[in-house]
Amino acid sequence: MVSIVLVTYNRAKRLKLSIDDILKQTFQDFELIICDDCSPDNTESVCRDFELRDSRIKYYRHAENKQMPENLNFGIQQAQFEYVAILHDGDRFRKDLIEQWYNAMVNNENVAMVFNALGDSDSEDQIFNVRQEFPEGIVKREQLLAEYFRRSAFDSPVYGEAMVRKSLVEKYGYLKPEYSFYADVDFWMDQLHSYDAYYCADTLIKTPVKSFQPWEFEDDIVRFNVMLFDMGWTHRKKEFAGQPVKLLRELTLYQLFKVKHFVYILLLVTKNFPREYFMNCRKSFGRHYSFFLIWAVFYVFHPLLKPVLQTVTQRRAPTEADKAQAAKSNFEFS
Repeated sequence: MVSIVLVTYNRAKRLKLSIDDILKQTFQDFELIICDDCSPDNTESVCRDFELRDSRIKYYRHAENKQMPENLNFGIQQAQFEYVAILHDGDRFRKDLIEQWYNAMVNNENVAMVFNALGDSDSEDQIFNVRQEFPEGIVKREQLLAEYFRRSAFDSPVYGEAMVRKSLVEKYGYLKPEYSFYADVDFWMDQLHSYDAYYCADTLIKTPVKSFQPWEFEDDIVRFNVMLFDMGWTHRKKEFAGQPVKLLRELTLYQLFKVKHFVYILLLVTKNFPREYFMNCRKSFGRHYSFFLIWAVFYVFHPLLKPVLQTVTQRRAPTEADKAQAAKSNFEFS
């Protein structure tokens, strides 16, 4: 048996498609727990209708908006079974998604999570880009942690949807609400300090892509990035405890990365926010004195940077190779 936790907020139209895909899975021995984070649209009526038609569906609606980490934590807590599939509203799921995840979990005892390649889809649900991270099979915990340690704060090899073991979640901890929409990054790393992961190379999920920027997830993007940097620092200290040479190397490299990434964040702020917002960033640095020095330089050159930045950051157009790979990965729902 599998517990499928589907978190949702204000996406009633797309939610119907997601639930339909789940009900058509080749693996049918599941319960579906829908966690509605107090949606203002007609999500409740959509879910109640499905609940009446299928006894495996359990719908929960929060009286107030809790945001993703607490909403997902609630769903995992309601799960009756050891294997918990975490899914998000609005995405489309290939009919063998749960079957592939389940088989990988059952056949690999040292695996804490299973995830897969992801397809970016357009308004007609056609995949135009595939995010493939690894070949099929077990991904050693050290390799996956290294991916996290080398990537930017806004990039994760696990995209937020995966199958986990409830017993390990209870052992290593649920999502931490203070990390907001990136609490899952901390959540995956907590388990990767002790367990491997499994990667399904098939494009089992496709997700609609809209043009968004990181600041949409947080009112204070600078404060949020400082928080993420502290999260990364904590996990490096945990992973390399008892290895002073490696720990020093990792923390030194991470400090350099933090400075580079903070420059990127300040460029975003300079380009997209008024000067008053930029001025208020100073209070978010905390004990990070190197950030203050960078901020001071940006403060001096702020009037010159803004017009220049308005002309850059164009998105790369898909190549012919990208389009060919995407065409091969499209799948139908029947």
